[in-house]
Amino acid sequence: MSKTKVRPQGLSRSIRYFYGIGDMCFALMTSVGMYYSTFYLTNVAQLSLAGVALLTTMVPLVDSFTSWIYGAVINSIKPMKWGRYRSWLIVCSPLIPIFYFFQYVRIGNSEAVSIVFFFIFMIGCKFLHNWPYTANAALINVVAKTPDERIAMASSRATWNNMSKFAWSYLGVPFLSYLTLLVTEKYAYAVLSLIMALAMVLTYFLHFKMTEGYEDTGEQEKSNAAKAKRARTNPLDLLKALFTNPPLLCLMIADLAKWLFNFLVAGTVVYYFTYVALNKGMQATYILIIAFCAVFGAYFSRFLGKKLSGRITMIACYVLMAICLLAARLFYTNPWMVVVLISVSQLGYGCCYSCSSALYADTAVYNEWKTGKNATGWIMGLTNLPLKVASTLKNAILTACLAVGGFSAKIAVEEATVAMKESICLALMVVPAVLLLIGAVVLLAGFRLPKSKLEQMQQEIEARKAQEEVQA
Repeated sequence: MSKTKVRPQGLSRSIRYFYGIGDMCFALMTSVGMYYSTFYLTNVAQLSLAGVALLTTMVPLVDSFTSWIYGAVINSIKPMKWGRYRSWLIVCSPLIPIFYFFQYVRIGNSEAVSIVFFFIFMIGCKFLHNWPYTANAALINVVAKTPDERIAMASSRATWNNMSKFAWSYLGVPFLSYLTLLVTEKYAYAVLSLIMALAMVLTYFLHFKMTEGYEDTGEQEKSNAAKAKRARTNPLDLLKALFTNPPLLCLMIADLAKWLFNFLVAGTVVYYFTYVALNKGMQATYILIIAFCAVFGAYFSRFLGKKLSGRITMIACYVLMAICLLAARLFYTNPWMVVVLISVSQLGYGCCYSCSSALYADTAVYNEWKTGKNATGWIMGLTNLPLKVASTLKNAILTACLAVGGFSAKIAVEEATVAMKESICLALMVVPAVLLLIGAVVLLAGFRLPKSKLEQMQQEIEARKAQEEVQA
């Protein structure tokens, strides 16, 4: 007779401090494309600008429109051998390095043929890596059973994710230069991408191992009628989980502000150091400082979130970030003052990055309590939506802000007008600050899930589960 495995109590030490190492390698893997994809397509693959524009526009567009499907499918189909969520950490992973390698290999001499192959492998990378990414986020709500545990897991995940910025400083340009000498520039990007993808596969396997026992296996779920009914959803259940879940809707709107802050600051800061500070070299120092601040903020959030709750922490950080950005606008002619103030806002961003994951998990608890259906995969998969929308909106907002000041690349750096400098500050400081304040108000008014209420909901869910399983 097989023994029923007892679910571990609380978070293991490995989960508490190492859950997220896979996210660090995931970020390193995707950083290859973020930093080098366009350059590779133009300078190494030597595609026309029209071909590059087609790829760099269509791939993100398709990815954005399909970002919601992964959690929906995970929640709607039968669970696989190792569980509804854990299984997805490993089933698609062996294919990911292959696709990541070939998205940096030109196939065929015809540009049209090459573009077709690039599109297949580039969109294939997105399709394959989104399954384990969604499952990995969903496991926070599966493994953690209290608000404090969810904050601890989310904090660990965010800390490791932000550590990728330090790791990239050694594994980006320096490692690429070494690979170029070793295999020539033609294959250096493919090999770099392959190595990062292999690291991601290995570390997601570590997540798979460290969460063993925290989730029912496929057989355990299917053998219990009550569990199977509760865990499997249909399209109507998914729509209810979104549109009858006010905290989730408010969180997604507020989360959009966080991502727009991240993308706008990252995309505008080069203009600031070039045209306002007149010192492009400062950007390297700035990047190092904000990386440290983001890591510290992500780690510190576990203590702040436990003391204040994830919701209050996120609201407070939004307000702090907005104040720092508006203060930076007042002192925009003082580069070091701007660096300090934006670095403090990045510390707040590190806190928010981890707290938002925990809050999404809280909305999944609310949904299960309200509907009796566990739509964790769907809800955690929706974390991708604000990110994709913000990534799309960022360029439009930045371009509009620069247009306000009459920006032109033809204007010499030393001859930039005051209006042009202020338009850069508008995109870098003012617009993100306003968005963050709106996000704070939305969270304050619409996300009302205090820790005590969540703990009560979790207790009621567990009691309901026990009663259903006895009756089954």
